[in-house]
Amino acid sequence: MDKRALASRLLADLGNTLTVGPLALDEATHSCVLLFDGDLVVNIEYDDPQGRLVLSSYLDELPRENAEPLLRELLAANLYWHRTRGATLCLEEGTNGILLTYSHSVTELDSASFETVVENFVNQAERWTRRIGQAKQAAADGGNRSDGAAPAVAPTNFA
Repeated sequence: MDKRALASRLLADLGNTLTVGPLALDEATHSCVLLFDGDLVVNIEYDDPQGRLVLSSYLDELPRENAEPLLRELLAANLYWHRTRGATLCLEEGTNGILLTYSHSVTELDSASFETVVENFVNQAERWTRRIGQAKQAAADGGNRSDGAAPAVAPTNFA
């Protein structure tokens, strides 16, 4: 079976597991978009040259002020992926959007392992969305402090 057909089968099986019917790659974009809990968007794209499925999710926007503690935490979490379960936290420089991404070769997946990959990815996206929201609130609160100092933001372990 060729890699694109394998990717298509994995997506179809995932859709059946999620009870939304078989999912399929869009012919133009080679991707499929899922919505979890009404607000978490997960894009699954087939990367043909690499023969892999790439998952991505826009988590939030970087705070305009006092962003350094959050940026340091995001970078630390990426080190050996120890707090992202293999995913990578990214900054889309033009929009200040924070994204979570993950890719996996389709030849190393079966339906059960792909379901686990998606579940882990969604869990990480939800956790990091909450954490970024907390950090943004702390940054906003820090901007309102009379001494002008940013509050300390303790890292959270999501492993």
